[in-house]
Amino acid sequence: MTEIKIEKKKPMWPWIILILIILGIIAYFVYANPNSEILNDDFDDDVTEAPVVESDDAKMADDDAYDTSKSYGNTYDGYMAFDESIRDSTRIAVDSSYTKRAFSNLTKLVVQQADQNDIEDSKALEDLRSFSVLMTGIAKTSSNTEGFKNFKTACDKIASVLGTIQVKSFPSLEQEVSELKSIASKISVSTPMDQQQTDINSFLIKSRDILKNMNIKQ
Repeated sequence: MTEIKIEKKKPMWPWIILILIILGIIAYFVYANPNSEILNDDFDDDVTEAPVVESDDAKMADDDAYDTSKSYGNTYDGYMAFDESIRDSTRIAVDSSYTKRAFSNLTKLVVQQADQNDIEDSKALEDLRSFSVLMTGIAKTSSNTEGFKNFKTACDKIASVLGTIQVKSFPSLEQEVSELKSIASKISVSTPMDQQQTDINSFLIKSRDILKNMNIKQ
C-alpha cells in the first residue's frame, strides 16, 4: 500500500502574538508622543476642555508677562475679553488654562486702571505687571495644593491694588472694595481650588463690577 503523508497544519498562535506585539508598539508611539493633543492642562485630569471663542485681546499665551510697552486695545475691548474669559463659570478653578486666562485679563484691567489714576508702583502692582512670574508653578491636578498659592497671591494683590485706586480716586466704592477683600480672605491655600470654585468666581465677578464702576465714574 502507498503511504499517504498527512501534513500537519502549522499553529496560528505565533502569528497572533506577533500581530499583538506590532499593535502594542504602534499604540506606544501614538500615546507616548509628548506632542499628542490627548494631553491637557486641567486641574482635574478628567475634565475635557471645550473650545473657547475669544476676542483677539483674550488670545494671550499663559506665560506672557504684562508688558506696558504693548498695546492691549481700548478699555472696552479689555472688559469684553475679561467677560468672555469668565463666561463659563464651571471651568473656573477647575481648568488651569481657562482660569489663568481669566486672571490674566483681570490683571491687565487692574494695571490699566492703576496707570490711569497715576498710582505709584508697589510690590503688588509690579507683580501684576509681571503676570507670568506671579503665575509660575501652577498645579496641574487637584491633588497638589502648592500651585494654588499663586492664585491666592494673585487675588490678594488684585484686591490690594484696587483698594489703593479706590482710596485715591473712588471713595464711593469703599464698601465694594471691602467686600472684594473679604472674598479674597476666604480663599485658602490649603484647600484644592476646585473646592473653592464659588469663591473664585465671586472674586472675579466682583472685581469686574468694581472696575466697571471705576470706569463709569471717571
